[in-house]
Amino acid sequence: METEIVQAVDQMGPYVAAALAAYGANVLSRAEDAAADATVNAGRQMLLRVWNRISPTRRAMLQQAVEDAVTTGPAADDGAAALRMQLRHAMSEVPQLVEELRKLLASAPRTVTASGERSVAVGGESTGVVSTGDGAYITVHGRHTTEPTSS
Repeated sequence: METEIVQAVDQMGPYVAAALAAYGANVLSRAEDAAADATVNAGRQMLLRVWNRISPTRRAMLQQAVEDAVTTGPAADDGAAALRMQLRHAMSEVPQLVEELRKLLASAPRTVTASGERSVAVGGESTGVVSTGDGAYITVHGRHTTEPTSS
């Protein structure tokens, strides 16, 4: 179960980060914003799902972790780690959350970004060749191409 919790928290990371960036420490009290993008709203929904299923004591710790996570500067990484830890504790205490969050993650929008020279982004499954190098030789069914590829 611990592995599933760690995976769920890792998968939630980009969504929660987007929600925190958009709403800050008020992420748990903000109404859903129609103007916010789907990733932000998905992260907020994930946090609220956790919030609504945990004890008042755990809520206070989650609220503090959210506030710490929106800090900037040298403490920013510590705040993000504190939030991940509180999410893990919440899922350990309420094991049903793991499955509920998996369902939310499955329906969450996928954002794929490639940046930088010759970057590649795949928004789903890639079954073909992806090559960004000069002079690459591609083997197709046991044969090499006759000419190197160019970018």
